[in-house]
Amino acid sequence: MAVPGTARPSKEQGRAGRSNAETGAILFPVPAPPIFRARLPAVIQYLPLQLALPTGFDSWAQVLTDWRVSRAFEASPFPRCFNAEPELAAPFVAAISRAINDRQLRHLSPELMLLRQRMVEPTYDRAGGPSYIALRNSMEAAQARYFSQHYNRATSLPVELPAEVCDLQTAFFATRQRHAAEVERVERAATRAYWKAHPRHGITDDFFDDAANNSIPAMMARVEAAWWWRSFFTRLQAKSKRHHAADGRLLDALPSLRAQARKTTLAAQIARWSETAAADWGWRVGTHYRRLAEYADRKARSTVAWFDHRAPGYLGTPTIRCALDTRLHQFLTELDPHTRLLGAERDSLSEHWRN
Repeated sequence: MAVPGTARPSKEQGRAGRSNAETGAILFPVPAPPIFRARLPAVIQYLPLQLALPTGFDSWAQVLTDWRVSRAFEASPFPRCFNAEPELAAPFVAAISRAINDRQLRHLSPELMLLRQRMVEPTYDRAGGPSYIALRNSMEAAQARYFSQHYNRATSLPVELPAEVCDLQTAFFATRQRHAAEVERVERAATRAYWKAHPRHGITDDFFDDAANNSIPAMMARVEAAWWWRSFFTRLQAKSKRHHAADGRLLDALPSLRAQARKTTLAAQIARWSETAAADWGWRVGTHYRRLAEYADRKARSTVAWFDHRAPGYLGTPTIRCALDTRLHQFLTELDPHTRLLGAERDSLSEHWRN
């Protein structure tokens, strides 16, 4: 049954209900719009890897650490002891940054050094076998006979060694050279196990426990209220959770690594440098070096702006920097309760003064 209503124009009719022949329209396929394709540049331009170190900084490790410490300081309440001299915040941040860098880069672990040394001779004995041990004993016996013969006969030893001693020494060191790769592999494995058990990334709860009594971290922890130091230290741990000062050392070494990248690629040079840094400092490679350079450039500008705001001239003028560093140490020494306690004990009379 037909439903009354307006008839729908057919596909052969236009919008006015007339046919295409009457309107003069011509039917033809309309081409689809071209697919948009982003045109990439032929050569991708990267930022320069040889960054300009800001004025007042000795290394990029100092720049990156200062950035983290300053961010933690800004996130914490302003310390009450600095209300009278707020410019002392700049030397305080610099002192905390130096303490972190010294601990992560310059404070080598004697335990690791002894561990690596104890691995050397047992590994040579195991790799060389009985023949190596017999060769070493023969060489040591020949050297002992040589020195015992000339101990009481002449004031100075002859210039040339006997042929027997020379031959044994040559064979001994050639054998050690053949097994040097195995010794190096064992040392690397022991080093990785040590740094896994004693990580140096981030800041642990006992990071400043072994600091000297007259150091800035130790005095500030005693001068300021305990809640403030805990607030600042917690934020510093959060900002430095995955940080290691060797990140900045990589940026410092990039120019020389690029100069050495002739027979090998830059990535190979960086990988070799990173392996040595991981063994010496407990560093593990994180961010790619180009991204690290990009981040470092932005963080450097932010850090310089922070120091200029807190203490104008601290970075650019050595006299101002030295004066503020000295003033900070003197200021905390005057407020340190340990200093007042020791002074009172020193001024008090001894129980045996009459004797």
